[in-house]
Order: sequence, then C-alpha cells, then structure tokens
Amino acid sequence: MTCRVNQVEPYAYLNYLFEHLPAASTVEHVEALLPWNLKAMRDEQKKEQNRQQSAA
Repeated sequence: MTCRVNQVEPYAYLNYLFEHLPAASTVEHVEALLPWNLKAMRDEQKKEQNRQQSAA
C-alpha cells in the first residue's frame, strides 16, 4: 500500500528493489530505495506509459 500511496506500481517497485538492494551498502543507499524516495522511478514509469499510449 505504501507504493500505491506514493504512486509507484508495486510489482515494478519490487523488481527494481530486488535488482538494486544487494548493491546498497549504507543506510542512505537503502533509504534511497524506499518508495517515497523514488521520484526518478515514477518519472520513468510515466514516460513508459506515454510511450505505450503513443504506440497504441
């Protein structure tokens, strides 16, 4: 539910998290992966949605 509140698609977030969490070596790196800190990921999702709508 935290993902949805922060406008992050949960499945995409988990995929992103599982890819990037092993490389997180500090508390700051882990905190950067929290849903409310993923503005760049949300922006990328919006771009992908726009691409899909344009292709349809």
